[in-house]
Amino acid sequence: MPLHQQVYAALSSDLTTGRWAPGDRLPTERELAADFGCSLITVRRALEKLVRERRIVRIRGKGTFATSQPVDRELASLSSFTDEMNARGLDPRTTVTDARLEEATPATAEAFGIRVGTAVYAIERVRLAGGEPLMVEQVRLPAHLFPGLLEHDLAHASLYDLLVGQYGVVLERGDETIEPALPEPRIAELLGQDAHSPVLVLTLVSYSVDGRPVEFCRSIVRGDRARYHLEVRRGGHLRVLHDQNRNPRG
Repeated sequence: MPLHQQVYAALSSDLTTGRWAPGDRLPTERELAADFGCSLITVRRALEKLVRERRIVRIRGKGTFATSQPVDRELASLSSFTDEMNARGLDPRTTVTDARLEEATPATAEAFGIRVGTAVYAIERVRLAGGEPLMVEQVRLPAHLFPGLLEHDLAHASLYDLLVGQYGVVLERGDETIEPALPEPRIAELLGQDAHSPVLVLTLVSYSVDGRPVEFCRSIVRGDRARYHLEVRRGGHLRVLHDQNRNPRG
């Protein structure tokens, strides 16, 4: 194995095992070169690969810092955020920042095929994985379909499980768009990031098994923790493999 690959593998292992937690400063290039008994060029090649993988960030004049490892999420399924994070051992947590009735805006009314001003639930939650904010989820649901929804625990229960268990509504499919943006100052604060750092905005309309649109969800995902993988084929076919930092589902 080339020397720079050996240095990369050792540093990657240290990051994975928690020698440096997110936000910790790594040793300088000269210190690493002395530790590994190699040249500065070799160290820089190893660090550049970790930067490309978003395992570390290099800040001019300050040094090199460990970052949070991306979180894998399934792009092709309407799955529960809680179940996915538990499966990865990432201790999912949810903070409810808003839960109320409101009148449907033009965008919400169009998504549900209802009149502007119709009563809908507006629920905003911050979803955390491994103790760090991953995304802010803003959900709209038709109020007439889910009477008494706000009386339930929306911080510790899966919303999708709640819709099935309490109301008999099963979500079957969804249409989603993804676009980059800069977050509003309030959203940036909830995500624990700089307002000048980009986010991904995922807009989802989910449909029940009988074809009714029942969920209109806008998720703002930390851009530094997002990565999507797609497999494309000739002839216009595209198959989703998997993604990272998928919008919270349920």
